[in-house]
Amino acid sequence: MRESDIIIAGAGLSGLAAAAFIADAAPRMTISVIDLQGSPPAPDDAYCGQRVSALTPTSVARFESLGVWDHVSTAHAKPFSSMRVWDAATACGEGVSFNAAQLDKKTLGVIVDNIALRHHLYGHIAENDNVTFVAGAIQSVTADARSIRVMLDDGAMHDASLLIGADGRGSSVRKHCGLAIKAWSHDQVAVVTQLMPDISHEDCALQRFMPTGPLALLPLSGGRVSLVWSTTPVDANALLAMDDEAFSVAVTEASDEVLGTLRCLMPRVSFPLSSQYAKDPVSERAVLIGDAAHAIHPLAGQGINLGFSDAAALAKIIGDLGDGDPGDAPWLRRYRRRRTADNLGTLYGLDLLNRLFAREQGLLADTRRRGMRLFDSSLLAKRLAGGHAMGDALGIMASREGVS
Repeated sequence: MRESDIIIAGAGLSGLAAAAFIADAAPRMTISVIDLQGSPPAPDDAYCGQRVSALTPTSVARFESLGVWDHVSTAHAKPFSSMRVWDAATACGEGVSFNAAQLDKKTLGVIVDNIALRHHLYGHIAENDNVTFVAGAIQSVTADARSIRVMLDDGAMHDASLLIGADGRGSSVRKHCGLAIKAWSHDQVAVVTQLMPDISHEDCALQRFMPTGPLALLPLSGGRVSLVWSTTPVDANALLAMDDEAFSVAVTEASDEVLGTLRCLMPRVSFPLSSQYAKDPVSERAVLIGDAAHAIHPLAGQGINLGFSDAAALAKIIGDLGDGDPGDAPWLRRYRRRRTADNLGTLYGLDLLNRLFAREQGLLADTRRRGMRLFDSSLLAKRLAGGHAMGDALGIMASREGVS
């Protein structure tokens, strides 16, 4: 039998962030991280991998405070200082534009290589004597008033005061704890790769909404861009079947040639798009964070930032406990109050945006375009929306982590 104060199920980005934040906020707590993936591979020294994330300045600041961000090289992280959003019926310059100076910021965010960030988080946590990595898959979870017990596939038993489920969309913690979800498909598939444009991206993130779904071009180091093209399953299959030359023609046309000709640099991968959330992220001595609690459409790149905000809010609560019991129901209810509005508001807001931009004709489309023009002309609206998207109040909105 192994005993810890806290068990974290999942060693992806949200799980590792939770371990790092909690170890920093509550250094006397012992933590066991149940790891299905094993230690991450070292990132390629020359460039980002296929899967990247758009981190908000708030997320970056959290990793800076831990000393993790200093190890992420410029090859694996690219700040962007502006953003343009437009739809299929308008030109790029006629849509909505943001820039960091309007929001009194140096950057709007940073595109980071997922492998690199996980690699450095893992290394940072492994240096902490109070954190232990345990290989295995959860087979059962039982909880009582005093503790929660996890049995792994090798028969080993692990007891703790609190179990944190950070094990992704198909969370075994969520299933074993009997936490119900609401889920729906977007009837879209995301096609992902890296491209080299003819025209410099100038550190600008681009997103064009089309009836079949949004196409995003995210700036990377070396002049490259990361493509996330959300479209119908039929169109996605066609894009995956094309040779590189035909795909270059298709993505150049779909992006309105805003960066000139786009050449494919990596194999294309795809994944289906859906949204879901746990109707309650808390059960007896267990709590869900990240994709285990809420999985959203990637059109604004907010999913991983919500997971980091979950982890930071939970760490703050645990840090405030002193010698208290982290699995006590009042503390878990506080976590639920702090995170529910932000998580569900973002999830449904992005779902609404995706549906809204799918309308190319009619009154709704005309109203949307008028609204975009009004929004683009209002600095206050940009500060409100930009502040929320960056996880920062900008002196106007409530903190991303909410209130007690």
